Amino acid sequence: MASGRLTSDNEILAMKSSGINMVRLMLPVIIAACLLGGGLVWFNNNVLPEANHAASNLRSDIQRLRPAFRLQSGVFIDYIPGYIILIDDVDYTTSELAGVIIYDQKNPKLSRTITADSGSVEFSAAGEYILFHLRQGQIHEQDLGQDVAYRVSEFATQTFNIHDLGTRLETTDRTYRGDREMSAAEMAIKTEAWEQEIANYHKMIVDDTDSSLGRIISPPLEPARFKVSTPEIIRRSAAGKAYKEQSQLARLLRTRAGQIHSNRKLVSKYLVEIHKKYSLPAACLAFVLIGAPLGVMGRKGGLALSVGLSIGLFTLYWSFLIGGEQLADRLVVPPWLAMWAANMMLVLIGLVLLYKVKQERSLGWVLRRFFWWRGE
Repeated sequence: MASGRLTSDNEILAMKSSGINMVRLMLPVIIAACLLGGGLVWFNNNVLPEANHAASNLRSDIQRLRPAFRLQSGVFIDYIPGYIILIDDVDYTTSELAGVIIYDQKNPKLSRTITADSGSVEFSAAGEYILFHLRQGQIHEQDLGQDVAYRVSEFATQTFNIHDLGTRLETTDRTYRGDREMSAAEMAIKTEAWEQEIANYHKMIVDDTDSSLGRIISPPLEPARFKVSTPEIIRRSAAGKAYKEQSQLARLLRTRAGQIHSNRKLVSKYLVEIHKKYSLPAACLAFVLIGAPLGVMGRKGGLALSVGLSIGLFTLYWSFLIGGEQLADRLVVPPWLAMWAANMMLVLIGLVLLYKVKQERSLGWVLRRFFWWRGE
């Protein structure tokens, strides 16, 4: 857009008349793009992984949160750790309860059951605990280690406090990190470990094959159920032994092959993320190399042409990036090619357009030559 505005105001023409070429005009923007790309490299390796890790921790904490806790009539409430609650009837207007049974399982050595004819319920202001004000009830307790230790006590009024409702957000810090939560150096350590595992699996395949073949070609032992060995008995024994060994070897090789394939997919996935941390910042320079010549060649196209070309370039780049990532995860293309193909394409097109700009070619001329070359 900036280059197009300079062109439409004939400022590019004036600069060229003064002996200033296009590359020199682009130099400040190229420097700014390099600085921005360097900042993005630092951001992608230091800020973004920590932000993703903090967001993942927060999502995990929220999943454990139960802000919608409420008492329901005739339903066992069992998601409070250590308690099971059953209430016959709940009046949500007055918070009055009827037919309350609370199974207290907090103490593994003591079974405790609280029953009451009626009562009321009260939540704390922050929703961290709940108070049961019970009336006309009993407390049944039994020491699980002693069969005869069973106690029953009655009460006219009693208040019970139940904590751990899970309605308060408690922050945790997971040690596990996914690929989007690591820097390039951390992911490189992971990929090296998986590649070493792949090498170990290949060695295991060779060792297992050699060991199995050695057992197959070894002389067969005389079957214990036969008192006299004959050539036919020996051949059948050898054939059965070979079939058994081959079946075991085939199962083992399939297992090893599956392990190698899984590790290769993990390596490819992490290499994609490593290359992405550098290919996206490099796109700053790639877009400058293609955007400035397009703006100059557009000439009188104005804002509409600039916006249209920008949207087209962004869409093309996004398609290459997403498609390349999917292909790399399926082991169809190398991770480096998947992440750098879009940049290489933009740089190549940009260099061609720069050459055309030096030859004073317009965008319309380039498009006509392109479609003529394709035979359209």
